Amino acid sequence: MVLASGQCRTCELEAAGVAVGLGVDGSASNDNSNLMESVRHALMLNRLRYGSEAVTHLDALRWASAGSAKLLGRADIGTIAVGCQADLAFYSLNELRFSGAGDPLAALVLCGATQADKVMISGQWRVSDGVPVGVDIEQLIAEHNRVARNFLQSV
Repeated sequence: MVLASGQCRTCELEAAGVAVGLGVDGSASNDNSNLMESVRHALMLNRLRYGSEAVTHLDALRWASAGSAKLLGRADIGTIAVGCQADLAFYSLNELRFSGAGDPLAALVLCGATQADKVMISGQWRVSDGVPVGVDIEQLIAEHNRVARNFLQSV
């Protein structure tokens, strides 16, 4: 949507046997590298095209997990199963915007979860209490801003 480069015909692709996945590629075209926001956008855009009966939150979550793993040629990620990597994201739904939703997975997507409380990658905790483990956030932001300024000055 940021680049106005069109809309993926997900239902037609899946009907033809093509894997559909979601991902984020950084601030140049995603603004915040938030996969859950991309899941929500994919759901909403596809509901506009195909209707709410044809595309559910489970479809969008499948695209972001198993579909993305298939596109990467990976059988060890994308599902929670024995033999797969322990890649997990935990979200708290103890906020007013999630109350009364009934279905916690639908709430996660439809009500706009924006930040994981805990993230595990390959069995290692990488985010705890919403903060990357072992990362100096202020230093990271300063470095990112410095690199961005230098890049802009060079163009």
